[in-house]
Amino acid sequence: MRLLLTTPPDFSFAETLASHGWRRLLPFVWHEGTRTLERAEEMPTGSVIVLRLTEGESAVQVDIEGNADEAEITRRIRRLLQLDLPMADFHAYCRTIPNLIPVAECRRGRLLRCSTLWEDVVKVIATTNTTWGQTITMSARLVGSFGAEGRAFPTPQRIAAVPFEEFAAKARMGYRNAYVYKIASAITDGTLELEDWQDDGLAATELRRRLLSLPGVGPYGAACLMLYLGRPEHVNSDSVARALVSQELDRPVTDKDVHTFFEAHGKWRGLIYNFYPWRDG
Repeated sequence: MRLLLTTPPDFSFAETLASHGWRRLLPFVWHEGTRTLERAEEMPTGSVIVLRLTEGESAVQVDIEGNADEAEITRRIRRLLQLDLPMADFHAYCRTIPNLIPVAECRRGRLLRCSTLWEDVVKVIATTNTTWGQTITMSARLVGSFGAEGRAFPTPQRIAAVPFEEFAAKARMGYRNAYVYKIASAITDGTLELEDWQDDGLAATELRRRLLSLPGVGPYGAACLMLYLGRPEHVNSDSVARALVSQELDRPVTDKDVHTFFEAHGKWRGLIYNFYPWRDG
């Protein structure tokens, strides 16, 4: 089965996939030679399909291995690539600042996401206070130990279905085990309607408050997740951000300095940080 999804004129397949590191975390698999993004997805029936995304002419071509509802696949792909996120105002802003003009010209601004907010939350937690290599390994263990057929990202229900001790022993996420398990359990028992937080009508301040209420999600994690939800008001400052701004200013900096550096960009500052043309970049 093959789908062709028309993309907006300001969309770049290559720039979206390169926007951050998600394509290196299972169940994403990036094939550099063919420029193909592959991903296994568990369907509501419990079956697993494989999606292979490539760039077409003003479209994304999606080849599907397995049987799936076309509308459901379309919904998931549109979320993965932020196809419904308006970029015109952001690009117009970038064109008013000389060193940001390439951001608009290269059609940057969208970020690769997972097919659910749940998966994005877990992966953000897996990036906190650790190395990127360990994040890759944690994601692989989650998929291999708890995902459907050992290929798809595990649903909250699959994680909550096993005792915590078993989850912790197989996931080996350190102190993050308790956070991920608690969120999975709350979603499963209905006390947390996480996917509903994607509602565009939710005020940014309220969304941030809710994200910060999640176990294991602090200011850095909340800023990352807000970006993935199309709310770029906050900079996801961490050791990488401090190193980049320190290099730019030729002096050591704190998180406060990072936020000050981007403060003038107002509601776009989170996106500007992620696509900033660093001096020695």
